[in-house]
Amino acid sequence: MYATASVEADVMNVLRKFADAYASRDKRRLVELFCQDQDVVLLGNGCDERNVGINAVLGQIRRDWEQTDTLRMRFGWRSVSTMGQVAWLATDCYLFVQAGYRRAEIPLRITAVMLQAEDGWKIAQLHYSSPITVESDVDTCLE
Repeated sequence: MYATASVEADVMNVLRKFADAYASRDKRRLVELFCQDQDVVLLGNGCDERNVGINAVLGQIRRDWEQTDTLRMRFGWRSVSTMGQVAWLATDCYLFVQAGYRRAEIPLRITAVMLQAEDGWKIAQLHYSSPITVESDVDTCLE
């Protein structure tokens, strides 16, 4: 089920376009990257960051923009698979954030599901979370 090199490149290109539009705060370009179905989903790191529908997705992104001055993503390891017109991926990501004088580089894990449309791959679901600790550094997952 691993994607061909061509499909992997196309799918990762969509994710890079998302990162570019997110960084440049380009709402129009972001909308073009998502499926326009009512059940498009963006899950973020916060307990309240479950967004269903394109308007909710854009609301979350708008909130991210309001809370920051700079947002940039870079991607690392990735795995892309496909079956028919559906692709799914997992990738490591580093999010550089600046808000006022504060700066941070936050490690993220991103998973996404994309659907192939007539005009290319579209994001149907996008989920990002931040790993908080290395499991071997603690005795149990409860610490």
